[in-house]
Amino acid sequence: MKSNQSFQKQKERLLKRWLEEDYPGGTPRFQLSLLAKDVAVFFLIPVSAIIFFKMVESSMNEPSKPTDRRKADSKNDRPEKHSQIISFHSQNVSGGSGKGGYAFSKRSPGTIVRVRLMNVVETFSNAPVHVQVMDAGLGSEFMGATIIGDASPESGTGRITMNFKFVRHPRRIDLAVPISARALSLDGTYGINGAKKEGIFARAAIRSAANNPNTVDASADNGDFKTLVARAVAAGLMQEFQADASTAHNRAQVLTLKPMTEFFVELTDYFPGQR
Repeated sequence: MKSNQSFQKQKERLLKRWLEEDYPGGTPRFQLSLLAKDVAVFFLIPVSAIIFFKMVESSMNEPSKPTDRRKADSKNDRPEKHSQIISFHSQNVSGGSGKGGYAFSKRSPGTIVRVRLMNVVETFSNAPVHVQVMDAGLGSEFMGATIIGDASPESGTGRITMNFKFVRHPRRIDLAVPISARALSLDGTYGINGAKKEGIFARAAIRSAANNPNTVDASADNGDFKTLVARAVAAGLMQEFQADASTAHNRAQVLTLKPMTEFFVELTDYFPGQR
């Protein structure tokens, strides 16, 4: 009700605003000129002012664009200045290796470097080895470097031997330096003590399954056709089970090393080696 009443009041007010007598004492009528006056005051004048402001603003910004373009063209046409100083660097520096051409300090055979294993090593045959340098045995330049080599098991001793070939620079991904080195345990003995992949009880169970013949006697007595087929299938299953057990036994005997294992690397030739 209140909204309808307010609407009626607004309507009556507008009608009174646009009504006027044609002559004194006449009946008030709707005057189009009064409506046009209100439209001009409340709509046309503000819109015209906005349009005029936009035109002035665009006219002020247009001259700056060619100026900016001329500045950019002048910069492109201006020849670049280059330094005329030429620096000459020799390939070798003091203390570097003259044969290989590396600018690193030289190390003699027998140098000991403490390293930490970065990957899991499982010696089925030869396995890749990545170790991280933990001290400055090869120089401060190679602190944190990665030494890459191969690992192989020693049958009957439970030890894993490693030979290393390259050292990756810790800050230059495009540089690897040749190295000749081998792995020593922390007590100085050759090789690293490895652990078998499975525990002793698991290995015993797998060995018994692999060595048990588990054969089915198909010629014990003559039976019907179904009995013969069942015995033949059982014999095949036993053979497959024995083959799987033999494979599991071989895997269980594999020597492994876990990451974060620490040991020594001993240089067997001068470092850095030749390219």
